[in-house]
Amino acid sequence: MERYLIIESKQNIKGNESLLVSVFSEFIHILNAEVTDHMIVLRYQEETDVSFSDIILNIMSDTLSDLRIYESHVFEQVYELEKHQQWILKVMASIPFNKYVYLNDKIILSHRLPNIDIETKSMILRKYTYDSLMLDTIKTYLESNQNMISASKHLYVHRNTLIQRLDKFHQMTGFDVRVFQDAFLIYQLIR
Repeated sequence: MERYLIIESKQNIKGNESLLVSVFSEFIHILNAEVTDHMIVLRYQEETDVSFSDIILNIMSDTLSDLRIYESHVFEQVYELEKHQQWILKVMASIPFNKYVYLNDKIILSHRLPNIDIETKSMILRKYTYDSLMLDTIKTYLESNQNMISASKHLYVHRNTLIQRLDKFHQMTGFDVRVFQDAFLIYQLIR
């Protein structure tokens, strides 16, 4: 299970490449680092509770450079990660550089809400894009005002089954529909 970070700069990033890689290697075990003129992509495996937003802000103040960072969710397959990474690069190009210092799928989705297309939907929902059982479960839960008992009755499932489905959705997508912000974003995506 891999994740990735994209560190993007307005200026040529190669002058700060070794600094950035060494700083991030303090917090994550880097499996692969790809460097272009304005970007570094770091792949890693382990979960971390470090705030990449804080790290990038500190680096920006120390180096006096404009940077932004994207943090991905977990991917089980490398081809899924690579497909997602290509999509994120395209989406990041459409977001003004100085609008966000830190990006993740939640921020990307909230930014794209007015213009949701099938590609955005499939990149966020992943394997659940066409899973009518999961989408109906999520939609029913949200339309029941996030009430487990009411949603369970509407779905004719045990409360624990509903909890397990919501947990699976959270693990796969990174969106926990029991949290208001995530629930709002996902509801806008699936309604």
